[in-house]
Amino acid sequence: MSANASASTSEQQQHPPRRRQRFSGGGPNADGEMVSTRRSECVQVALVVRPLLPHEPRGSECLHQPQPEKPEVVLDCAPFPFAFDHVGGPEGGISSVYDACVAPTLLPNVLRGCNATVLAYGQTGSGKTHTMGSGAGARRVPGLIQMSVEQIFERLPPGAAARASFVQIYEDAV
Repeated sequence: MSANASASTSEQQQHPPRRRQRFSGGGPNADGEMVSTRRSECVQVALVVRPLLPHEPRGSECLHQPQPEKPEVVLDCAPFPFAFDHVGGPEGGISSVYDACVAPTLLPNVLRGCNATVLAYGQTGSGKTHTMGSGAGARRVPGLIQMSVEQIFERLPPGAAARASFVQIYEDAV
C-alpha cells in the first residue's frame, strides 16, 4: 500500500463520509442535486483580455479575436488560433467570464456545500490581478472574487456559515 493510500484511509476513518451528490444533467435543481452539464464537470479555460494600460500605446495589441462569436484568439506572432471555452474582451470581459463560467455551475454548487476553485494564471502584467479583482479599489471594475462573494452572501440562507480562502503568489512568495 502506498503512503498516499494509507493517508487517505486514515483520513476516512477520522471524518465521517459525506453524503454523495448526484449530477443532474444540467441546470439548477430544486432537489439539492449538483448543478452540472457534462462539459462543465471538467475544467473550463477562459481568457479575459485586459484593457491596455495607460503606458501602452493604442494599436499595440498583438492579440485579436477575428470572430467574436467563437471563443478563439489569434496572436500576431502565431500562425494558428488558440481556442478556449470562453473569451471575454477588454470591455465587459470579467463579467462575461463570470456569467459564462462561474455563475451557472460553480456558484450553485458552492451554495450546496461543494468546493470550487477559480485560478488565474499568466505572465507578469497579463491581467491576473485585474481579472480576479484582488487589486480592486473604489474606482476599479469588480473582479471575479467580488462578484462571487457578493452573490454567495446574497444567496446564503440566514444563519449559514461560509468559509473561503484566497491565495496570491507573487514573485514566488505566498
